[in-house]
Amino acid sequence: MAKSILVKTLAMTQDDFVRHLPILLPDGYSVDAETWLLNESGRMLTIRMNSNADRVLGKLRLPQLRVEFEFDAYSEQEVDVFMCRLSRLYHRGGG
Repeated sequence: MAKSILVKTLAMTQDDFVRHLPILLPDGYSVDAETWLLNESGRMLTIRMNSNADRVLGKLRLPQLRVEFEFDAYSEQEVDVFMCRLSRLYHRGGG
């Protein structure tokens, strides 16, 4: 199992993202500045984020948050499962 890095840009603030981390990482995590670490069973997930300039569409302003997920010693299937959970948790909009 190798190290893999995935990057997503989300239309939310850092506060919005952090508010939901306990749901995404129910087994706990540690925080070091703007880095969140989950260390379990010899595997490590590192989450780094930084805010980008807002996207402006006319009078509409959308926050832009760049989030990097670094998976160390996770299988490809485990990464996929985590990213699906992330998408469901942070899904916005209507239908």
